[in-house]
Amino acid sequence: MDLAGGLRAVAAALGMRSDVCPVNTEPDNATLLAALGQAALRLRMAPAGVVWRTPAWVERHAGWPDAALHAALQPAWQARGEPGSAGSGSVAAPGGTMVALHWVVLADGLLLHEPAPPPDTALALQRHLRDRERLLFTSRSVSVGEMASTLAHEINQPIGTIANVLRGVGARLARLAVPAHEQAALEDLRHGLKLALDQAQFAGRIVGRIREYTPSRQPRRERLDLRALATECVSLLDWEFARDGVPVQADMPHEAWVEGDALMLQQVIVNLMRNALEAQREAPGPKARVLLRLQRVPGLAGVPDELQLDIVDHGCGLTEDAESRLFVPFESSKPDGMGIGLKICRSFVELHQGRLWFTRHAPPDAGCSFHIALHAAPSPPSAPGRAERAEPREPGPAAA
Repeated sequence: MDLAGGLRAVAAALGMRSDVCPVNTEPDNATLLAALGQAALRLRMAPAGVVWRTPAWVERHAGWPDAALHAALQPAWQARGEPGSAGSGSVAAPGGTMVALHWVVLADGLLLHEPAPPPDTALALQRHLRDRERLLFTSRSVSVGEMASTLAHEINQPIGTIANVLRGVGARLARLAVPAHEQAALEDLRHGLKLALDQAQFAGRIVGRIREYTPSRQPRRERLDLRALATECVSLLDWEFARDGVPVQADMPHEAWVEGDALMLQQVIVNLMRNALEAQREAPGPKARVLLRLQRVPGLAGVPDELQLDIVDHGCGLTEDAESRLFVPFESSKPDGMGIGLKICRSFVELHQGRLWFTRHAPPDAGCSFHIALHAAPSPPSAPGRAERAEPREPGPAAA
């Protein structure tokens, strides 16, 4: 049995559909098990070594040396069946603790994992994955609508200029005196200008229709815990961060209540976190990490306090040229970027009467920080509802 077959056996033990385990490379499959929260390990028996282990395994068995693990599983390997067969048993860990393990026999070793969680836990995990996909789809839909509005606005400007220039030229031609033998040529020119003006106006109506189909969405006003919202964003992106091996750290010790639209603010945070991840993917280093820091900034006399969320990365940073064009629509330093993500983020934050800006790290530190500042809201009553949820959801395995 190959690795993909072993993963399908793990999926069956978890009570999940076998097609959740794609036939893919080992690092991607390790990331899949990590995202599912499984304590799993790929053990090669000859030559002895550990190919990969998930964060959950490291958390539970950090003090289990590779050599001791190899020795403890040697009897199971010697008594193994054909590749594809499965087994289970209790294995002595350091300190004499017995650990119940399941394994699948591969061609050169074993795929180990802890016993499957109870059915209710597996169902909760599947619900979490479905909710995450639904939230990401909704966020993409909001982005498409805002992108269409931005495109309509930007395209409408040159269309309006073209129409005005054509009208001006037509007005000048109307006042132009030409000899009788050139009147036919003048009429042809006027007809051509009219056709061009008609096409420009037709393009303007198309743009107007796009704006009608994608109306500008105003933010819903509900009380939100910004800390819980940021924690949910970490959970949405845990798979991507685990895949790239970039840890996420959080310095958000207290609840932080604001008034706003959860979906819009979530889209802003997710987009900025993705940018931070991509910056460190281009220039990985020993300090690669993303930090979410939340702090309360006292307001001046008569001005409410602000809650400031910082998304800090240690990636490739920004050049002065890229910095000057950062929020300009359709200007991007990425080869495949459209240059509207940060424009949409700033638009969403400003719809909440907030601010979005960035700072470059001073040498020798690399990277930059993006800052979101929103007006603080009073704490809600003790019984939180859907929007007023005081307890943040636990982040995924990428969170440190």
